[in-house]
Amino acid sequence: MSRGSFFPVAGAAFSAGLLAVVVVFAGVYTFLPGVVGGVVARSVQDWLNLQRPPEVRLRSDPPPAMLLGEFSGGRVVMEGAEFGGLRTRRVEVMLEPFEVRVLRSLREGELVPEGPISGDLRVVVSEEEISRVARLDSRVSRVDVRPGGVFVGSDVDILGNELPFAVRGGLSVREGRLVFTPGSVYIAGAPLPQRVSRRMLEGVRFVYRLEGFPEGTEITGVRTLDGRILLTGRIEGILG
Repeated sequence: MSRGSFFPVAGAAFSAGLLAVVVVFAGVYTFLPGVVGGVVARSVQDWLNLQRPPEVRLRSDPPPAMLLGEFSGGRVVMEGAEFGGLRTRRVEVMLEPFEVRVLRSLREGELVPEGPISGDLRVVVSEEEISRVARLDSRVSRVDVRPGGVFVGSDVDILGNELPFAVRGGLSVREGRLVFTPGSVYIAGAPLPQRVSRRMLEGVRFVYRLEGFPEGTEITGVRTLDGRILLTGRIEGILG
């Protein structure tokens, strides 16, 4: 075969091979985020026994890195899910960077991560749900959640009369429990002396054990907002 006829054939073969590679990579680039996101969503759905899969958004920086199975993070969002025995408004998991074994995942038809996928956890709980929790084992009748503190309402019997009062206190997380620590007592908006308040504080302390979370979940903090609370923590090993 002459040199003149060899190079066009070889060049055509090379071009066809290159085109095939480009098509494969384009397919992976297009479908991999959806595949990974779908598997993460189904895993979380099964883990929490949710009625519907959560929303999953994945990131890769730079974007072509996902061709190698490298993801710089992402977010899992669940609206109105029951989480750890609490009826939540919203649960978010901010995923940390993770890697996926692309070829093995494609070959086995399921996601194969290099290691467990983990992230930071944010759980938003309504004032109504905190009120429900507080009434489980205390004399609390109402809860008002405000930035920087919580007002718990109840009634006290004074000389045969039931008088409404409010206790201002704080929420904290201790050893896996949500704890309300009472502080000042108010009647008609006026604070009472400590010696008078002591009796009224009996029965308005409440503790709620944060249990029923998936294995690897840890709640470490709580912050009070306007009409809701924010629980924060970690969730380890969503997959892997």
